Amino acid sequence: MIALKVQKFGDQLAVILSDEALELMNAEGGVALHLEPTADGEVLCAITQELRADDHHARGRAFLKRYTRALERH
Repeated sequence: MIALKVQKFGDQLAVILSDEALELMNAEGGVALHLEPTADGEVLCAITQELRADDHHARGRAFLKRYTRALERH
């Protein structure tokens, strides 16, 4: 399990991602992350990145990666 810290910056809250979390999500600064709740609404099950438009196949690869992970969980 990875613990994330929530900090207040002015009027906004931010989640501070550890190096381990960044590596597991293959994320970098400046990307938008999207959290999706599970069917029961209690847990966030998937984190997806908003991809850049310059890589036309990136959206498909990201979808297949999420789809494969979802199937492996069940």
